[in-house]
Amino acid sequence: MELRKAVLSDIEALCRLLTEFFAYNADLQPMYCNAAIGDREYPESIIESDDSDFLVAVADGIIVGFIHINTMKTPPYNAVVPYNYAEIMAFMVTAKYRNAGIGLKLINYAKEWSKDRNLEYIELNSLSNATEANSFYDKYNFDTVSYIRRCIL
Repeated sequence: MELRKAVLSDIEALCRLLTEFFAYNADLQPMYCNAAIGDREYPESIIESDDSDFLVAVADGIIVGFIHINTMKTPPYNAVVPYNYAEIMAFMVTAKYRNAGIGLKLINYAKEWSKDRNLEYIELNSLSNATEANSFYDKYNFDTVSYIRRCIL
């Protein structure tokens, strides 16, 4: 298995994985997530960015997982401790390749990516009922530091 940054020639494969990712989220929370088709604009803009990347896992000659990661800064308010950090915007390993250690390898790659940029931590949001994903994050030292609450009107 190979880990690397995505390149423009990976866009079609990323679009297929993004379509799977969007469908997975829509199954979990159809009130908030759509089963959208992954389009070229999203991965292309990330690949061409200086502050973001798609980190990909390649097995059997195909991309089987990815992390979309961004560099971020805390808001510039006196009441907030200033940090430069990484945010995982999307993370997925295709169903056929789950539970084979690929997710952990991608997380470790994201940690290296973040350290190379002198970032101080990695943050992510996950759906509350994504039990498999949340167990994974718990297992690999992602602490819950806040909750997003919604009140339907």
